[in-house]
Amino acid sequence: MSIIRRALLYFLFPVLLPALFPAPGARAQETTDALHCLGNGRLCVYEQGVNIKDLFGPPYSSPNYIRSYLKDPGIRLRSDRSVGTAIWRHFLEQDGRQLAEATDFVDSDLPVMVRKIKATGTVHFLVRIRNTPEVMAYRNDEDYTGGHSGSLLVHKKRGLNIMQDYAHPDEQFMQILLRGNASMTATDTAGVFDISVEPGDAEIFIIGGPDYRECIGNTKKILALDYNSLLQRTLSYWDQFTARRKNFQAAIPDSNPDKARILRQIDNVSVLLKTQQSIEGGVLAGQEYHLAYVRDQYGVSRGYLALGYDEEARKILDFYWTIWQQFGVIHNAQAMGIPGIFHIHENDEVELTGYLIIQAFDYYKKTRNDVYLKKILPMLQWAWRLQKRNLVKDMLPFNGDETYVAGGLLPRTALNDGSAEATLLFIKSGGYLLQYLQEHHIGDPDSIRRDKERVAAVTARYRENFIRNGRLMANNPDRMTVAEMPPFRHGVCAGKIFGIVWTQKDPNGNYLCPICRTKEGTYPPIDRQAYFLSSIALTFLFMDARLVPDEIAANIRQIRDSYAAAGSISSRPGSGTVIGYEYGFLLNALEKYHDPLAKRVLNDMMSAVDASGAWVEYYENGKPKGCAYRPWESAINIEAIIQYCIPKNTR
Repeated sequence: MSIIRRALLYFLFPVLLPALFPAPGARAQETTDALHCLGNGRLCVYEQGVNIKDLFGPPYSSPNYIRSYLKDPGIRLRSDRSVGTAIWRHFLEQDGRQLAEATDFVDSDLPVMVRKIKATGTVHFLVRIRNTPEVMAYRNDEDYTGGHSGSLLVHKKRGLNIMQDYAHPDEQFMQILLRGNASMTATDTAGVFDISVEPGDAEIFIIGGPDYRECIGNTKKILALDYNSLLQRTLSYWDQFTARRKNFQAAIPDSNPDKARILRQIDNVSVLLKTQQSIEGGVLAGQEYHLAYVRDQYGVSRGYLALGYDEEARKILDFYWTIWQQFGVIHNAQAMGIPGIFHIHENDEVELTGYLIIQAFDYYKKTRNDVYLKKILPMLQWAWRLQKRNLVKDMLPFNGDETYVAGGLLPRTALNDGSAEATLLFIKSGGYLLQYLQEHHIGDPDSIRRDKERVAAVTARYRENFIRNGRLMANNPDRMTVAEMPPFRHGVCAGKIFGIVWTQKDPNGNYLCPICRTKEGTYPPIDRQAYFLSSIALTFLFMDARLVPDEIAANIRQIRDSYAAAGSISSRPGSGTVIGYEYGFLLNALEKYHDPLAKRVLNDMMSAVDASGAWVEYYENGKPKGCAYRPWESAINIEAIIQYCIPKNTR
């Protein structure tokens, strides 16, 4: 729908608004408890219904220090999102009648959250400014509201943490500004303000900077614009974004009975990804993680490419290229908009370096943008060198933030073991890179030949290293002995006193921070057993790798038969934990084997979607667990759905 038609609907035919904002009943779900995101790459807002859980930026790698909640817990809330946009409409009801209607969005141009309220009764919102020495709030009503109680300047000093112990180095300012039938008063609780919205129309703006000059400048720009102008240009922004998406209406056959809900889910994930992508190109890993993680970016890139958003996929690579040019390194995660902040885990030279190369070649295969690939080749060659130097007995170790480890399915004591997944990524990434270098006559031919021989040797030993009795091992403890393990590594202390720190190995193989090393007694010897995670077989098909086809097929059959019997995926036998993206992994595998069980998996994975249209980090016995509104899981799952629903000859 064009912006002109949308504007006509909005301004001239209010009775037809459901065409633009479908009524909540159209989704048959209330989203009161479902997290969702508003964002334009500069300012990011996570809401649960009308409540603001997190609000931060610019840039996206910023701390959260402003939250807002409905004061009256008895108000019933229903919410829905305008199709094709990140514009949310909230309906507040009390005593069986509608009390107010609020429309929320982040402006397309400025780092500003906009809330328009139409109230028939009085509504109170509590705004909580984080009560910490680093954050101060100042009333500046005289500057903007003619002395009325409607303006608050929030100042974050240097040092507040982005997440964990990664401190934000700069000052930040935000302006809260009211217009219309709204006023603000301080409460008896420090840092808590009551915004009262009276019957009629009101507007609430939360305006970012990040610095003082920019914050004031953005505030003046907002004062010069009316609400309808902000809404119209934001609708235009989302119209253009949605128009660039692949035409799934035409691609998915009309004979598919799930077509309508799949189209809606494609739209859900498209908006989910876009709102969490920074202007620098990096994508948040969700509400709890204000950094850009390499592994997560890989899954998001695949989702973008499947959706037809090649430009957004390229911007992720731009993000890495900019950082690598400046620092010569990429780590497990990097800050967006704050150069030099890295989240360093154990063994950051493996796994993520493989993903980085494969991601670049995924983009290249889709776009054939040879000029761009050649530009970033130095970074890809660097990532290849790091992987090579970590090979021991033709195996790479685990990265410390690897999914199975982070999810508690594999102990952290196994990190220096051989990793079936990281070694697979070495083979896959080397195959792409070396073939390209050879075909384009780039680099030393003898060096390329030796590297190809090395990849062939790792491939030849893969069955010996990771297959036992026809089963796929996640890890191989034989990669190195405890004595051979490095004396220091940057990661998680076995004593778990600190977060991510430098640790030193004790005689039993435990990596401990300086404090834990001073404790009396010793930690027990680390676990040195092999773990069999059948779901790793799904990774092979996700990466389109055929190293050990017979064993992979056997493992897939085991997963398939277990799913058919139990109706659920289990990442490890006896565990009720399901990693959120395993739905997509399984659907992808069954689609490749043309297995009719794929239809059931599709139904189950669609049932796991929350009311905002997202998949979450984990599911524990069928219930969501961990971080919600996740880009990585949602991107992988939607890619699998697209592949399953679109005939191969039309992809």
